[in-house]
Amino acid sequence: AQDTKTQLLDLRKKFIAYLKEHNPENAEKGILTRDTVHLNAQGNRVLAELMLEALGVQAFIERFDLKENGKDAKKKTSGGGLKIYYIRHAEGGHNVKKAWQAKGVPESEWPAYVGNPDIFTPKGLKEVVTGTEKLDAYKFDFVASSPLWRARNTILPYLKSKNQKAEVWPELREAFGMLTILDDGLPEVGPEILNKAKAIEISEDEQGIFSVRPGAENNYLGTPKGCSNELKTAYTKYVSLKVIEMIESRYGGSDKSVLLAGHNSSGVSLLKLLIQFEPTGEARRGLSNVGIWMVEQQADGSYKLMMYNDKPYKHQSQTKSVGK
Repeated sequence: AQDTKTQLLDLRKKFIAYLKEHNPENAEKGILTRDTVHLNAQGNRVLAELMLEALGVQAFIERFDLKENGKDAKKKTSGGGLKIYYIRHAEGGHNVKKAWQAKGVPESEWPAYVGNPDIFTPKGLKEVVTGTEKLDAYKFDFVASSPLWRARNTILPYLKSKNQKAEVWPELREAFGMLTILDDGLPEVGPEILNKAKAIEISEDEQGIFSVRPGAENNYLGTPKGCSNELKTAYTKYVSLKVIEMIESRYGGSDKSVLLAGHNSSGVSLLKLLIQFEPTGEARRGLSNVGIWMVEQQADGSYKLMMYNDKPYKHQSQTKSVGK
């Protein structure tokens, strides 16, 4: 930097100094990172502050309250922290296939919706109405959906009623691993799986409401055939952390409300990665059709589970699961 007369921002030195002051117990994560590698909301704030200071953009720092009386401060909000809502899709034909098989009814006599993930069952159609009524109680600053038909069309009536648009995020599609997503020792997965699979298609009647996120026009790669459950879970963890990263980069530290539409396993996996513990009580079971969970970001950048399956969550022991 001296030779080229280029300004140097030594992030390692700055981060070490910050951790000496704010990490007296030498915790591996939870101070600036959520998983020892990826920055959490506070880590992103500290990084932003350091970069803005290095650039001399004092007005910007003051505007966002990145510093207050020489101490770290969060962006001030009037309505609490960032809120992330997640709704599971309504019942699709694929959800009832096993039940129809168990009835012993010949497949030739099944209703057309049975086994089809792109058609709602009669019960599912009613659930879409229920879900729309639930969502009507909230105002969302941003909405994203799984690329799968059943997730998009669960929230489509709500979006139309509010004249609101949504982005399609391939990382929100259904995925394996909700029972073991917090296990230690999962295999490493890299970014090469992203945007490498089949192109995302949005039907003509949904265009203008749903848009594909730039740079994510394709689904992410599926796991190799015959691979271990650990690798399947690792894929889910990687893409779920990507979702958290994108939300925090846009809205972390704010009082915005975000709605995500998706599935059971991937939705529960995302929740556990946000709160970093195995929920207890009602939340130990899966997410119901058109059930909603919500977390709220706290001052330290962590997330608190506030609601699960539409009911307030009662906090008990918050112990992370031990790796199996």
